Amino acid sequence: MLNELVINEPGLDGVAFTLAEGFSRRKCIVLRQALYLLSEDADPQDLAAIYRRNEYRIQQVARRLLNAGQTDMPLVIGPWSFRPHAA
Repeated sequence: MLNELVINEPGLDGVAFTLAEGFSRRKCIVLRQALYLLSEDADPQDLAAIYRRNEYRIQQVARRLLNAGQTDMPLVIGPWSFRPHAA
């Protein structure tokens, strides 16, 4: 669920959303740089559109981070979250 489109806080520039996992809800932020990495041919100024196009992938990454024990509040998803791991 996207509840805040674009946020602009020092160091946290991107799109905020709430992820429901089990009986809890977590606030998450996907940073502008991560959205640019996912954007492909989208207008880089339309962060909400980039988020919507990649919503499933972004939420899967958020769930994986939560299951791995990330306790940051809010959970911050940066470009490092979408890079393939070196073999």
